Amino acid sequence: MNFKTPIVDLTNVSKIYNKQIWALKKIDLKLYRGQCISLLGSNGSGKTTLLRIIGNNLKNTTGTINYNLEEENILKAIGLQKREQSWPNGFKVKDINDLWIRIYDMNDLEWINKLKDVFGVNEIEEKYLNKLSIVRLQIYAIFLAFISKPELVLIDELSSDIDFRYEEKITNFFKEYLSVGNTLVLNSPSYYFLENLTDRVVYLNDGEIFDDLLIKEIEKEYKTVMEYTKSIFKEELVVEKKIKNKSKFFSTMNTKTETYSNNLQTLIEQLECEEHHNEKMLNRLKEVYFSVLDLKTNIDNLSVSYINANSIKIISKKIKATIKSIKKLTINYRYKKYHKTLNSIEKFLSKELKRTFANDKVIVNGDVLSITMSKTEKKQLEKLKERYIKEEQKIIRRKILKQQFKKEKKKIVKDKLVQESLKEDITNEIK
Repeated sequence: MNFKTPIVDLTNVSKIYNKQIWALKKIDLKLYRGQCISLLGSNGSGKTTLLRIIGNNLKNTTGTINYNLEEENILKAIGLQKREQSWPNGFKVKDINDLWIRIYDMNDLEWINKLKDVFGVNEIEEKYLNKLSIVRLQIYAIFLAFISKPELVLIDELSSDIDFRYEEKITNFFKEYLSVGNTLVLNSPSYYFLENLTDRVVYLNDGEIFDDLLIKEIEKEYKTVMEYTKSIFKEELVVEKKIKNKSKFFSTMNTKTETYSNNLQTLIEQLECEEHHNEKMLNRLKEVYFSVLDLKTNIDNLSVSYINANSIKIISKKIKATIKSIKKLTINYRYKKYHKTLNSIEKFLSKELKRTFANDKVIVNGDVLSITMSKTEKKQLEKLKERYIKEEQKIIRRKILKQQFKKEKKKIVKDKLVQESLKEDITNEIK
């Protein structure tokens, strides 16, 4: 069992609802064996969406997720406790127990009995599910998440209303579960579970990872997790006050990028309705649409967060990439009917946005906000560059290997043809 290799590795994972609401924005996250990770953040910050995506219960819009599980059946390897607990009338707890045991083909009665004891299931087996309290249903849902002996368990709700008798039992069980190399992710757990179980805190804000710290780092700087969360909350309030004026500056950009993304969406829908539409053209239009949508999101984020050199550079890079995508389309005369829309977008990007984000200074309400990079930001940027170079090298290696494979294949085919030709010549000679 490799504790250094992530059990789950998320790269550039985003979730977009209704083509414009970003629930998660380019998440990079590694979950390791033996760790208990607590997801923190305000309501609507993307914690439940992230849990469901990790649990293979919700499809991500972009990015990749790699699992390093020993169990081949992902549904058996990952246990997910959902927040919503609604069961149909007439079902007793024991009926669902039997159903889950059959679904996962669980013959380990010792494990089932242990779970029943830890989560107090023996006491409620004869009761109807729709008669149980919300807290009881939450605990029961955690019991169900553990039935298949998963390697990774994701808990969406661990209430502070749990009876103290169960708090200790559940905590001790979780510690035992983690000690053998399993992984646990808790969404906004109560302070009891936060203080007694957590190895690492991932703090989400507006669909992005705001902080990712080991509990040791938090205790060193803030003494307790409670003090850390208070400090983060204060920081968020300070930011909210600072951004009121700044958001006005960005409102025109937001309005224009939204208008252009809507225009592009209309073009895409029109093209899709055409009987013999050009698929290549459609894909390129979609590429431009997602670039503009991505730009809008980045500008939205900047209007409600800190301005730093890295965020300015990212937007500047995205503007250039979007202009490049548009130019690929406007070069082609066949797509002239789309040129008016595309040219107006390009003009806005080149003459307004590009100039605004051209350097590390942004003018807000007549004041110049200078942006300087901290040592930490510089290190992060270097790491990103290094990772980007490594990814590029991988792509280049793949291309080289592909080319070599094609050459070898051609050579084998050629050799076979030569051999067949020789055989034919020898046969003719003998005749």
